[in-house]
Amino acid sequence: MMRRFLVQSIYIGAVLIIFSVRSYAQSGIAPGMIEKNLEQSRPVFGTPPKEKAPEIIIKDSRKLKDPGAGPAFLVKKIIIEGNTLISDEILAPLVDVEGGMEVTLGILALMATEITALYATKGYFLTRAFVPQQEIFDGVVKIKVMEGRIGKITVKGNKKYDAKDFLNMMKSVQEEKVLREQTLENKLLELNSMLGIKARSILRRGELPGTSDLVLDVTESSRYLFSYDMDNFGSLFTGQNRFGLNGTVGNILTLGDQFSTRWVTSDMVQDSYSPSYIFPVNYLGTKVRLAYTFSENELGRSIKFLRSGGTSHSYTWELSHLLSKTRASQITVRGGMDFKIFENEQNGNTSSKENLQDTYFGLGGNFSDKYGGQNFYDIKLQLGLRLLGTSLPIYSREGGADNSLISNLTITRIQPTELLKSFFTIKLAGQITDKRGRSPNLFAVGGVGTARGYTLGEISGDMGYNFSIDYTVPFPKKIKLFKGFPTLDQILSFNTFFDTGRVFVRNYLPTERWAQDISSYGGGLTLNIPKKEDKYPGLSFAVSYGVPVPGGKKPSDRSWGTIYLSGLINY
Repeated sequence: MMRRFLVQSIYIGAVLIIFSVRSYAQSGIAPGMIEKNLEQSRPVFGTPPKEKAPEIIIKDSRKLKDPGAGPAFLVKKIIIEGNTLISDEILAPLVDVEGGMEVTLGILALMATEITALYATKGYFLTRAFVPQQEIFDGVVKIKVMEGRIGKITVKGNKKYDAKDFLNMMKSVQEEKVLREQTLENKLLELNSMLGIKARSILRRGELPGTSDLVLDVTESSRYLFSYDMDNFGSLFTGQNRFGLNGTVGNILTLGDQFSTRWVTSDMVQDSYSPSYIFPVNYLGTKVRLAYTFSENELGRSIKFLRSGGTSHSYTWELSHLLSKTRASQITVRGGMDFKIFENEQNGNTSSKENLQDTYFGLGGNFSDKYGGQNFYDIKLQLGLRLLGTSLPIYSREGGADNSLISNLTITRIQPTELLKSFFTIKLAGQITDKRGRSPNLFAVGGVGTARGYTLGEISGDMGYNFSIDYTVPFPKKIKLFKGFPTLDQILSFNTFFDTGRVFVRNYLPTERWAQDISSYGGGLTLNIPKKEDKYPGLSFAVSYGVPVPGGKKPSDRSWGTIYLSGLINY
């Protein structure tokens, strides 16, 4: 029954998408914008998952002593030895005997436990305080602090991958003089983010005093991901109905590398493929990404008579470094270069031909806050260069410069509420530039990803912003459909949304407008069935309806709204 349900769902989704074609007129698309819109309107299902805490097991044979155990004796002063990270002044209140106090060995052990607990609150979870064997002179007792570190590390459970690679990744854990729990957790999170690898740590008392030995328990699984998606988010000129294939494989040449590729085609003439390869430079979070994107299209429908089309090639190399990673936050810095080649034709003649080279710097990440919200941000600065010229160039935009300084900002916040497990998704994106640029660098608004209810890339300009707010409510009741299957409230949700955007043109020409804005609203539903290993693939389907705000700009296709359909099968 489960298999039949999935097959029927996929079939219905495909049929809906294939037959959801519109046949209205639309204004032309600027050269280079098709490639940008292709990525901007990529279907998204659900919210990013939260990081799961890695498993850290501490095996400790020590037991708490009864505070009343043993004979009582007079203690006038307690001296703490071995503490380097927390000062005597901070620890003193925990061992204050007020000039003299009758204590037992159990009470002294309890004081040592409180010191251990204080270290733990600071993140030093392996540090232990204890009362060593000693002779007491003049009522002075010593408590010893062993600020814990990692001694020996062993790896088990690995079959495909070399233990040396795991040991090299764990060097920062082993080399830290006093281990913080966050250091170990961050490294486990990094390992668990790799395809086909899950790792947990088991800590035991070490062979050397003050150390703990670590066993890295590795579980290996499939290192491949594959998905097929379909939607009707595309341009009427190049094909509204789009079909995409995605493939990812990890740990090919070395632990932590990843090869990914995406191919997209439409029901008309639009094809794109974009392979990329990421590999680690060191074990500190530095990586290199090499990417290539090819795209070609032919414009049809109402402007087919123009015999217009184009191709583009984009080459990217990028160096990134993970500055920080915890369960609640992540910060990554990156920099790189793009080399882009665009060529468009009309009636058999070249209408635009140009090479663009850019260098960029970016900072991105996420964090959670005390209000339960998840925040995602990305800042990018891009500077056009003039390294390679174009033979007989024909520029894509009159008066456009190829050396613009462009700044982009994207912010997303997911805010849960206490009502029916609902949540808000708030998005803000913007771009500013110092001069009039070329067509591929324009900021576009319209379609899925920016302003639903309008055609893809409805308006564009050198600068602009886009704001969206979605309110999502899961299905209100827990209804079990099948045995071993998620309940309906876990897979079905409803949403309403409001989108708005505005663009500005620098040094606008008589045929251009300085500013344009569009706004829309609507709603829809999403079905998200997560993949279950060795059982069935993941399946997602979404339908929504977007319509322009009354009194606002009318869509160039003259429609009264747009029905958006999308589906995804994830293996």
